[in-house]
Amino acid sequence: MIRCLVADDSRVFRAILRAILCRARDVEIVGEAADGDEAVKKVLELRPDVVTMDVRMPGKDGLTAIAEIMRRAPTPIIVVSAEAGPEKQELSFRALQLGAIEVLGKPRTDGQGRFEREAEEIRSAVQAVAGLRPVARFPRPAARTGAAASPADRPAAVPLRTPWPPLSLGTGAPVRAVGIAASTGGPAALARILSGLPADYAMPILVVQHIARGFERGLAHWLDQESPLDVRIAAHGELLRPGTVYLAPDGLHLGAAGDRVELSDGAPVRGFRPSGTRLFESLAREYGSSAAGVILSGMGDDGADGLKTMRDRGGYTAAQGPVSSVVFGMPRAAIDRGAASVTLELEDIAGALARLARGPRDRGASGS
Repeated sequence: MIRCLVADDSRVFRAILRAILCRARDVEIVGEAADGDEAVKKVLELRPDVVTMDVRMPGKDGLTAIAEIMRRAPTPIIVVSAEAGPEKQELSFRALQLGAIEVLGKPRTDGQGRFEREAEEIRSAVQAVAGLRPVARFPRPAARTGAAASPADRPAAVPLRTPWPPLSLGTGAPVRAVGIAASTGGPAALARILSGLPADYAMPILVVQHIARGFERGLAHWLDQESPLDVRIAAHGELLRPGTVYLAPDGLHLGAAGDRVELSDGAPVRGFRPSGTRLFESLAREYGSSAAGVILSGMGDDGADGLKTMRDRGGYTAAQGPVSSVVFGMPRAAIDRGAASVTLELEDIAGALARLARGPRDRGASGS
């Protein structure tokens, strides 16, 4: 059984969450907490497999509680938030920097089966993260402190099925666009990567991030605050500009058509719309060997087939390594299918993307 602790200041919503989770036969509610102090105490006492946490609670709020839990008893935490609007949702995304794994919305009853759909997302998330060993906080990059990491400090790369020169493009052609796909664990990784790139970054970055409905604008607002780049929700037909990050809107595939954004409501790919595979296939079609793609932390295998297409056409492809991935599912799928030319831990991805932007001569041997 998956032992779950529910933390929310609303007694009514705790009862709703209990009813939602108890419909999963393998989930047991072992305790409830009405504020952050109680949440920390019950985590230490009960040692649950998963915690659902609101961010706004009286006394010690959810953010403070998450930080303390991750320091004292690291536990998979899912933020379940009712915050509406990008600015308010920023608090929920800050919880990811402190070690929370996922952000989901509180189910609402507004017709069209929304409540049950969102309730199922909560059940599925609890089941999916129960066995994870959470990453509390990612260490700062060595470049920020001026100290270089020694070889002993660097995690070993995952072996690739076929050899490929790291950080190289077959033709030496300049990269025209970068695509990134991510799911669980992706928002915090994106924040880390984008904050490490310069404001005058020479390429557009297109991102497919699987996230709960209604939270994509909050994610864009948060990432825009964290990064020197311009982060926005992509609009169909807009010009792809250097130093700009384009996030896929909810329910639409993201790609490129020439030098402009292309959005599509085409059929889901393996259940996903937006799909990382559709993004990578689009960039490979438009730019060939001048495309680059990165798959970050996430469950499942979205993006792996599209990244393989990109690699087959000579583009640069990478997957986040197992040490820094909250969930190694999507990166592992890319590696297993021969789609990733290199694996990089999170601390090295911004540097790799920066070298791609500087041109072929600066693409040194980093990763393996």
